[in-house]
Amino acid sequence: MLSLLVMGSGLLGGLLPLAPETQARWAPAGAWRLPVGDGYTLAPERTTTSGLFYVLRGVEWDGSRASHQGADLGEGRSGAMVRAAAGGLVVRVADRGGFGGYGTHVVVAHRLADEVTAYSVYAHLLRGSPRVREGQAVSAGQPLGRVGATGRATTPHLHFEVRITDAPDERWEHARVEDPLAFVNERLPSHRADSTATMAFLEWGECAGLVSPAMREDDALTREVWWRMLAASTLGPTLDPTLAPRALRDSLIAWSILPEEESDHVPGGALDWEVLARDVERVRALGVRIGHSPLSRETHRDELALRYGSSFPSAHADALAERDGRPVVLDAVALLADVGGTAGDAQDAAVREVRPTPRHGHGKAKHAKASKKPKRVKSGTPKRTASGKTSSSKVPRAKSGSSTPR
Repeated sequence: MLSLLVMGSGLLGGLLPLAPETQARWAPAGAWRLPVGDGYTLAPERTTTSGLFYVLRGVEWDGSRASHQGADLGEGRSGAMVRAAAGGLVVRVADRGGFGGYGTHVVVAHRLADEVTAYSVYAHLLRGSPRVREGQAVSAGQPLGRVGATGRATTPHLHFEVRITDAPDERWEHARVEDPLAFVNERLPSHRADSTATMAFLEWGECAGLVSPAMREDDALTREVWWRMLAASTLGPTLDPTLAPRALRDSLIAWSILPEEESDHVPGGALDWEVLARDVERVRALGVRIGHSPLSRETHRDELALRYGSSFPSAHADALAERDGRPVVLDAVALLADVGGTAGDAQDAAVREVRPTPRHGHGKAKHAKASKKPKRVKSGTPKRTASGKTSSSKVPRAKSGSSTPR
């Protein structure tokens, strides 16, 4: 049984064309966080302490109509970083204009459960500060811009909205208004990043929809849990991770994310290292859409070297397959983060991408190594046929990926 999420007319938020390669990068949203300050809490009252945000004004209702459609969050000055409240796709970036009172603003679309779409809106940003582009996939906590006072704002603050719709092609500003602070507070991560890499990985996994609030790092990794992680993280069709286990497994097989041999296994069975290594190698060939590791490059490499004896374990499937014991939830999250790489890796890749090619054929382009093909999966993978059955083929390669705020 093949199950996909179908996106209406294909215009997300009424603005962004959802071409297949764009839709493939739209990961489900997991836990949410506040877009300013420490991400978890706001100051109970106005304060002069830098970095502590407080509520200047909340959502206000005039009968059934929202007369003020969001929460105004400030700290008394401009320039603080504004971050994505959850993972999603950027559907609008507007700068250097009034834009109906929003001023410089960013709108992000989020995939929720039961085919519901949420929009988070970040308005009155500092002019010229947006750091994302329309169609870009972002993860929870990723920088979007900086607090400003553009548009219809008299003091520096962030105007933050959350809107909900069952019709993702509906214009975002026509979607139903929610109280954004109550919405986020109900969805804050239960795993909070502290000074340990373990908690950083678990919070990142929860925000990416890989880990549920009840999971712990040393929980056994069952096939069902792993299948749901694959559906949420792997670049490709917008599979619904909340499907019934067997339907989800069959969909993953049909899209070559799992091999056909996986159909012989039941959802509750525990994974061993050989199977996890096999699947991680397939995910590396396909690519992920869950953002990069929550750790710095140096810390990430050091932590994985300590745990796995390799600073890049996802690239060494043979060594993973030979490990003793059975993998746990933390192993799955850490290895998927390793496939995604670190922020430093992404920056280096971007530099190589824009580095000019030497003229007149003198010397080789310095970024040539960046185009090296990913390692092929040794075993064949299923390919769908007209009859719905599968046959052996290679793993496909990943593709490079007006209103007034009242």
